[in-house]
Amino acid sequence: MPALLKSLPVELPPRRALLWHLLPLVSGAVPLFALANAANKLEPVNVPIVVAEASSRPFVRRALDVIGAAARIEWQIQVVPWARALLMAERGEALAFGVSRTRAREQTLAFSEPVFNNHAWMVVRRDQSLDYRSLDDLKGRVLCASRGASFGTEFEAAKGRVFQLEPVDGALSAHVRMLMAGRCDVMLTTHRSDRPWLVERRLRELSGYSAALAVLPTPMLVDPVHFAVSREHAWASVLPRLNLAMRQEAMAMQSLIDSDL
Repeated sequence: MPALLKSLPVELPPRRALLWHLLPLVSGAVPLFALANAANKLEPVNVPIVVAEASSRPFVRRALDVIGAAARIEWQIQVVPWARALLMAERGEALAFGVSRTRAREQTLAFSEPVFNNHAWMVVRRDQSLDYRSLDDLKGRVLCASRGASFGTEFEAAKGRVFQLEPVDGALSAHVRMLMAGRCDVMLTTHRSDRPWLVERRLRELSGYSAALAVLPTPMLVDPVHFAVSREHAWASVLPRLNLAMRQEAMAMQSLIDSDL
């Protein structure tokens, strides 16, 4: 492994992932040409990767293209339900894209540096208002979210005690239909954007519901997400080259993250 890869730290401040990627480039500690030269010495490799059905596929596809080109990786992409994506990563069958770190997952998975910060947004029917300040405001409500999704330790502790959680599989439009049918009171969805109006617009376009949906103005959680795969599998060895590629393409990635894709 090149010396540059060995020098890259694994642990990051959780809320400053993309800015942290840029610091070495700005300070000159790791010049951009050095990153590019290190990447060019890597042998090309085909890597299987799984992406959740409910993800924004145009953004994910473009992000994987940018990172894969810099890392000299040809992706073999599968789109699957989120719970299955996590299981495949745990078994070492593929890398998973967009995984948040939890204590439980750290027991079995190895993680890349953060790709972007994910926001957990709460969506309600517009005729059902909700003034949210804390998890206690969800008392007696039924929430729906992708099966296997994680929203932090406080959320897990409140599940079944403060509110009920209804797991959902399938594309994001299926989640919206469940909310509109009254099978849950609040739908949880994640998006990299910190702009609730953009998330609301995307949901309307995907589901066909025009003015019936409302995204609450404050996210429940902001959490960095990563590439992840089994600690015990050989695919974990590609994580350093993904870290290198994300540093090299930090500006391009930030443009994608800020885009409407």
